[in-house]
Amino acid sequence: MRIVPFRVEGKYFKKMIRLYCDLFEVDGLGMEVQFKRHSTYPLFEGYLAIINEQVAGYIYGYSSLKGQYYHDLLARHLRTEPEWMNHCMELVELGVDPKHRSRGIAKHLVERLLQNRTEEKVLLTTRKDNHTAIAFYHKSGFKIIREGFYPNVPHEYIIMGKHLVKTGR
Repeated sequence: MRIVPFRVEGKYFKKMIRLYCDLFEVDGLGMEVQFKRHSTYPLFEGYLAIINEQVAGYIYGYSSLKGQYYHDLLARHLRTEPEWMNHCMELVELGVDPKHRSRGIAKHLVERLLQNRTEEKVLLTTRKDNHTAIAFYHKSGFKIIREGFYPNVPHEYIIMGKHLVKTGR
């Protein structure tokens, strides 16, 4: 397995879109537009896990700033805990091809993404019924910050967060 930087102009971008669409059963064109927009956000960073020239997994995130759509949704929901919104990043997307799961790919991707961040905290959301993801994030040091988050969808999500350890950067 190789870990390579996520680039929208890179040779693996369309393969990542296909994997995302397979995992979440969504429109590829809409996701391509969204991913390209996200890649312009401050301190955007992402990685792809490549096995046999195929995308086995992906991850990306960026600094969470006022005025960004998801930042503002999170801030409204975390109004009683606003400290989570200060100097934080959003782990926006993480996915692993089902045929490559249970091999540590997600763990490697999360570690790579978070290793050199300058923010103090990281936030993410996941569906409340996604017990596998919640267990994975708990093992990775995240804790549940809030439940009852409905980001303009009918499904309940939870907000998870983690303080990032500064390593003399």
